[in-house]
Amino acid sequence: MTTKHVVADDVLGTITRRLWEVLRRVMEGTLNPDAVATALQKIAEGTLPTEMTIAGRTYEIVDFLQKEDKGSVVGHTMVERAKELNANLGEDDAQYLLDHQEEIPEALRGKVVFVFPGWRGPDDPGCVAYVYWRGDRWVRYWRWLDGDFYGYYRLLRRK
Repeated sequence: MTTKHVVADDVLGTITRRLWEVLRRVMEGTLNPDAVATALQKIAEGTLPTEMTIAGRTYEIVDFLQKEDKGSVVGHTMVERAKELNANLGEDDAQYLLDHQEEIPEALRGKVVFVFPGWRGPDDPGCVAYVYWRGDRWVRYWRWLDGDFYGYYRLLRRK
């Protein structure tokens, strides 16, 4: 469900003036157009929740990337950071999410992939489980640790 906000005309005027200023600066070359586009996309997508409570369990949604990572890290680095962040959850928590997926906030659908570094592939410990939104439900798949893990991948930490 989308939240709608009532906005006064004076606020819309302020927003319009600021947007025109940003456009002017992009056109004159004093603002990076890619940075502006990225920032506007983030605004349009809204702020994602930083925690969620699923059937009585509260989880923090944790980002493992750091500034110097440039958008991704190899899976082995993600696992090391998951351990450092105390966010190395496994099969129990992944299955719990799937069993109670109707309680996962709608705002996360299609925007976040939950990684469970503590749950390794049954036939290959070089794979980790992840849960993502696929069409009409959350599903579990496996990902190679030799691959890159991007900014939309997130870890969970129990509170």
